[in-house]
Amino acid sequence: MKKHISIGMIFSRILLALFFIFVLIPFVMVIFTSFKSTMEINDMPNRDLFHRIFPDNPLDFTNLINVFTGKAAQLNGVPFYRYIINSFIITLLSLFPAFILASTAAYGFAKYSFPGKNIIFYMFLGLVMIPMEMISIPLFMTVSKLRMVNTYIGMMIPSFISAFGTFLLKESMEQISNSYIEAGRIDGAGEFNIFSRLILPMLSGPIVTFIVIKCTWSWNDFFWPLLVVSTDYMKPVTLGLSRFSNDLFREYGQLNAAVLLSLIPLLLVFIFGNKQIKTGLMGAGIKG
Repeated sequence: MKKHISIGMIFSRILLALFFIFVLIPFVMVIFTSFKSTMEINDMPNRDLFHRIFPDNPLDFTNLINVFTGKAAQLNGVPFYRYIINSFIITLLSLFPAFILASTAAYGFAKYSFPGKNIIFYMFLGLVMIPMEMISIPLFMTVSKLRMVNTYIGMMIPSFISAFGTFLLKESMEQISNSYIEAGRIDGAGEFNIFSRLILPMLSGPIVTFIVIKCTWSWNDFFWPLLVVSTDYMKPVTLGLSRFSNDLFREYGQLNAAVLLSLIPLLLVFIFGNKQIKTGLMGAGIKG
């Protein structure tokens, strides 16, 4: 039996293909430009289309090596891998407390009844609409008084609370039948064992989704580290990239090399968690 393909399906696929190409072009240009010398980039107006896009020597890793080892002039001797390590530390260490707080809060909102639950939940969810700039001053004063400026813990504090993670996990937990919890209580399991050994294993998709999105947000955070960090060796990768922005002169080859190095960890996380992200987001949006 032949599958009928409608005009609308063909049109939607064409639109998706065009959107994919539109999104892919910047990534491709970042990769190609990272292998170009300054002379190639400055001579681009005098080149044909092919040589504008593709580097003369695609095996020239000079920009990547200079950026990674800190030989680039804009880095002032600080190797770019130091910024990557700092971002890894901040992202990974902030993930565990953020997950614990989000999952336990989600479990309470999803499976317990108490006065004002819905009001409290929507107030908590309203944190998503509060911009970081609005609370940055009192938060910085608190961190400063606690002497956490220029420390990893000072950069991680705002990421401990994830209203989005709480919402995502709560919506997924509400789809789990309460009969599982009742069966666990009948078998003598405590609330913590029910939560950790019964509920969480059923949420592998939403949990991976939360981890990937939370890692992406922490990795890309720029505003808060800009406020609390002034030491070069403590700065994350976003502040490391800002060192390549100079009003007088820009090494676009080295800048794109730094962008490429900073993108690799996120691309790996997304590639390995892509399937779970789809499952988690679909599951959070469907009520059983």
